[in-house]
Amino acid sequence: MAAIEFRLKNIKSAEGLTATLAELIGSIDATTVESFASVMDKLLEKGVRHLVLDCAGVKYINSTGLGILLKYVDAFNERDGGIVFSQVPQKVMLVMEMLGFNALFTIVSDEAVALQHFSGAETPPVSVQVPAPEDEPAAAPVAAAPATPAPVARPPEAAAVPAAPPAGIFPLTVACPRCQLGLKLSGPGRFKCPKCTSIAIAEEDGEMKFFASRRAKPIEVSLPAVPELASGVTSLVDGAARQAGFAEEEAGKLASAVAEACRSVAEHACGNDPNSVFHMLIVPNGKQLTVKISDFGTPLEFSPQGPSSDARFGPVSAVLDVEHAQNPAGGNLFTLTKSVE
Repeated sequence: MAAIEFRLKNIKSAEGLTATLAELIGSIDATTVESFASVMDKLLEKGVRHLVLDCAGVKYINSTGLGILLKYVDAFNERDGGIVFSQVPQKVMLVMEMLGFNALFTIVSDEAVALQHFSGAETPPVSVQVPAPEDEPAAAPVAAAPATPAPVARPPEAAAVPAAPPAGIFPLTVACPRCQLGLKLSGPGRFKCPKCTSIAIAEEDGEMKFFASRRAKPIEVSLPAVPELASGVTSLVDGAARQAGFAEEEAGKLASAVAEACRSVAEHACGNDPNSVFHMLIVPNGKQLTVKISDFGTPLEFSPQGPSSDARFGPVSAVLDVEHAQNPAGGNLFTLTKSVE
């Protein structure tokens, strides 16, 4: 049974700003939201304004968990405070990005950077942990400032970074040669860049080798809820569909269906409000195309048969498999899929 545990302590910056650090251990989903909310409500009652959520111990999170997090982000913001997320594991970050929550949260590498943020100082870009396989040392959080990038590697050959001095090699800070994301490695082993999925191998002597991933990269798009802009995604979806192995004619049909889904979301969920934004994730994965559309507009209701029997998404369902889920924070998540026959 899933559970969530809080470990609380006060932390203080050099300038004297005090915040509460909450180390989270477990899962944040439908089975734990009540326990999570109970602790968060008590923190608000005690007058806590600045909260750092250390997510290193979070095993799993879903849309319900993200919804409750967004609720308390808004609650702390309303009290002229805030919540900052630190040490977010890659698998949790991917869920945040897939549902568009990474744009709504403040995510930093560690508690020290979180305190800088609360003090109004400029903070480093969003960073995530770089996990290693279970039989190898785990990577430490991404470094705030990237080191000098190594030459770009192209498989099957690997580019090597000169080894650091024998003493005190690790933790070792390097930059991914493909995307320049800073990686801080705690020991030798095999690691994956959470941004571009390139593989890094750290030797015991500090030598680094990088191998570019052959997997297709997802495409992320954020659009204002203006129906006329929906047609702009057709070329992206068409290209992704062809990359997944669909023939030209079929790829065109898929692109048109996704554009229709975007228009429907803009109209029915967001009310054609140009100030409202919805997010898309286009994933050409093997022989399947997956498109996820998330919004924070009006939650849509469907019959037990789902979107396929609804006039708003009937034309889309004729081309793609359509699944719908409501976002607890408000809005919808649509998952559109199609496999190459």
